[in-house]
Amino acid sequence: MVMKTLILTLVLVAAAGAEEKNKLVQGTSCDKSSHPYQAALYHSGQLFCGGVLIHPEWVLTAAHCKKPNLQVFLGKHNLHKSESSQEHISVVQTVSHPGYTAATHDQDIMLLRLARPAHLSDLIKPLALERDCSSSETSCQILGWGKTADGNFPDTIQCAHVHLVPREECERAYPDQITPNMVCAGDEKYGRDSCQGDSGGPLVCGDRLRGLISWGNIPCGSKEKPGVYTNICRYFNWIQNIIKGRRRCQETFKG
Repeated sequence: MVMKTLILTLVLVAAAGAEEKNKLVQGTSCDKSSHPYQAALYHSGQLFCGGVLIHPEWVLTAAHCKKPNLQVFLGKHNLHKSESSQEHISVVQTVSHPGYTAATHDQDIMLLRLARPAHLSDLIKPLALERDCSSSETSCQILGWGKTADGNFPDTIQCAHVHLVPREECERAYPDQITPNMVCAGDEKYGRDSCQGDSGGPLVCGDRLRGLISWGNIPCGSKEKPGVYTNICRYFNWIQNIIKGRRRCQETFKG
C-alpha cells in the first residue's frame, strides 16, 4: 500500500517575526474508531489546532493555540462531512500554563473548558494521561488533519507511527533548546513527523497521552531532527488541580 506523504502541524519559528508554522509527514488514514479522544479546534470557521479530550468538560491543547472564541469538534473523522457522531461545543474558558514562554516553547500546554460536558460514546471518549515520566513505552502514534505535501488538507484524520527519542539524542538535535518539559519523537527511517494544521494534537504512547504537538524543525519530516512535544507526565498534578478547582467552585455556588 502506498503511504501518502502528509504534513500535520507542529509549531516553530522560522525567523524573527515569522508566523509560527506547524507539521505530519508519512501518515495514512486512521481507522474511524481509533481516535475517540481527538478534538478539532476551529477559529473563525477554520481548522486551527488539534486537541485531546481528557475529561467530559475539558480539552487539552498547546498554549500557543490560544485564540478568542475557539470552537471544539469532537467525534469527527471526516471534517468535510456532517457525521452522526460529532459534537460541536464552544470554549468558555482557557487556562494556559503560567510558565508558558512563547520564545522558547517551554510549558506549551493549555486547558480548554467546554460550555457543556460532551456526550460520551464509542466515538467520543477521554484519553488517560501518562503520569510516569520513566515509562518504558516508546512506540507511539501522532494524528491530525494537517495539510498534505501537495498543499491540500485531507478529508479524514491521518495517523503516523513514531517512537520516543532518547533525551541525549534530542538535545544533540536541538542544542540548548530542550527543557525537562519537552519530549522528542520521530522516525529515522521514513521521517514520519507532525506538521501544518495540528499543533496541540496528541502523541499517544501505550494508550496514554504522552505529549502534545509543540514545535520542531523546518522543513517537516527531517530524519535527523525529531518533533518536539510537551511532556504531559510533568503536568498531571497541574491538570488535575485545574479540573478539581472548577468542580469545587461549582459545588460552592450550588450550596
